[in-house]
Amino acid sequence: TSCNSNASLTSKHLIIIHESLFCTSMVACLFALSWVLCLKLHRQLLYRLAAYQVIGSLLLSIFNVCQLHFLNYDDSKYTLCVIVGYLDQVAALIKLCFGGWVTFHLFYFVLFYKNLTKLEPLYIVTSVLLPVVIPVIPLVTKSYGPNGQWCWIQGRRFGCEYLTGFVEQFVTFYGPLLLLLVLESSAMLIMLVTVYYRSCQQGNVSGFGSEKSKTIFKQLIPLVAYPIIFCIFSIPPLINHVYELTSPNYSLRVFSSTCFPISSLAAGLTLIVHIAIVRCFAARSRRAQYDVIHDSGVEAVTFKHETNTTTYSVFDSTL
Repeated sequence: TSCNSNASLTSKHLIIIHESLFCTSMVACLFALSWVLCLKLHRQLLYRLAAYQVIGSLLLSIFNVCQLHFLNYDDSKYTLCVIVGYLDQVAALIKLCFGGWVTFHLFYFVLFYKNLTKLEPLYIVTSVLLPVVIPVIPLVTKSYGPNGQWCWIQGRRFGCEYLTGFVEQFVTFYGPLLLLLVLESSAMLIMLVTVYYRSCQQGNVSGFGSEKSKTIFKQLIPLVAYPIIFCIFSIPPLINHVYELTSPNYSLRVFSSTCFPISSLAAGLTLIVHIAIVRCFAARSRRAQYDVIHDSGVEAVTFKHETNTTTYSVFDSTL
């Protein structure tokens, strides 16, 4: 029986665009992580949480760039295709898990005023073990292989619908993606309402009474960008997955396939912009303090000594 009516959906142009975006994302993520290490910002929990997201994006970018090897696919590449498909799935789930934990960290602090620094090992362990174990299911059922433009869990085989692979796509990726989308969207809405309500009640910007709570809240604000990026770029792939079951649409597939590399690129750029803004404020703070000290007649040598022993950052290193 022939059922190759949708075989034309395969396009080399699509995979070239897709992997080019992932190449850009890889460069941005590498630069962001290198900057964090050079400035020793990894000592602060805030930057580590952001870096975990970027590491997930970097891994996803690397394994997707490897997909270029299968641009001219033949059966001799099948085993390597299965391996890359599995690793691609692992990287995607690592990114999802860290994103979920970042949102949870923000959510818990906003509602209960507690900065869960002791849970960081839990964030790391679960975000590594679960993504390694869950993708084993399609590996056991031999569902990995050439899937349209790249190697992943096959939703179609020989131009026909492959129901087992399609279900495994949902169970191992799109299902968790949908669940996290609902949870993170709800958490963001609850946080927004909570902060607004407290600010109206207490008459301050952050809605937190103590100065320490206000400081920590302001420090955690940049992390909000990551769940927002996740929510925006998760919707098109989910819609496309539904269409794939009923009536595959090439335009929708192209649009949804660009969302993953763009979200990874956005994660790297967000961290870069965040560090740049913090350093800009730190530089302005140093200039302001220098002007005050200079006007008061204190020797420049004294100021130089103080700047060498002071860390200018809006973030507490104990976070």
